[in-house]
Amino acid sequence: MNILVTGSSGMIGGYVVKGLIDKGHTVIGVDRVKPIVEYQGLIPVVLDLFSKDDVIQVFADNKIDRCIHLAALAHTAGMKNLTWETYRKINVECAEIVFEACAKNNVPVLFISTVDAIGMVKGIITPDTELNPISNYGKSKAMAEGRLKEICKVWNIYRFSPVYTPEIKRDIEKRYYLKYPNWAYKIGEGGNFEVLNITGAISAMVDWVDKKVDNTIHVIKDTELLDVNVLIANEKAEGRAKNVLRIPRWLVVCGYYVVKLVFGKCNKTYLVFKTLWPFRTIE
Repeated sequence: MNILVTGSSGMIGGYVVKGLIDKGHTVIGVDRVKPIVEYQGLIPVVLDLFSKDDVIQVFADNKIDRCIHLAALAHTAGMKNLTWETYRKINVECAEIVFEACAKNNVPVLFISTVDAIGMVKGIITPDTELNPISNYGKSKAMAEGRLKEICKVWNIYRFSPVYTPEIKRDIEKRYYLKYPNWAYKIGEGGNFEVLNITGAISAMVDWVDKKVDNTIHVIKDTELLDVNVLIANEKAEGRAKNVLRIPRWLVVCGYYVVKLVFGKCNKTYLVFKTLWPFRTIE
């Protein structure tokens, strides 16, 4: 098949491009920058997804069988003063342009969302759980999910758990590092979290190409939970995590309710909430 992949030069995009090509597919890779590695079977297209005319031209120039919409503003390392408007423009408005082009050309869409769209929800979470996003990232992804359903007739939504690679672990290091690489922490007896290794993320997207597109939502995660105690032990064995701060759970729970009382539902309370009551998702 000919697969359109947006965000093809990003942290995850480069992996999925290779995975699709290894399976014999041709990839039309769309991104604002050129790919670091160009594979045989990759048709790189450099453009800004906010340019509706350019997106329409991509569909005019290429026969596209399916679309994986991966492009998004997620990680903010080194970026300051990111407003809701910035997230809305990139994660919602650009997505709408891609969705409209796919709908016009009858192209099924896989939209890569996030568990952050779920937000502050306790207990077992299913695809039907009402969304309660807190962060601008989560809010923008939840809004884009809604627009996908309104615009496209054939779609799937994959909500990724925090993705990590052997080299890039910032999403999971928040669960056990106060300050990398020397100061680790654990709350109570430690915790277990749903996460997603990059290999699982790529496998899910590559496999989707051969599946029936059935307008359903799925949480994509590793089969095993991330165990903070095991991770800290591994870090110490490699010469990191020299200091481990053990924080009583009751103290963090009390702190959470105080912070929530002062600041309400915001990023600060959301981060503590996820640590105390991590997601437990089922299909």
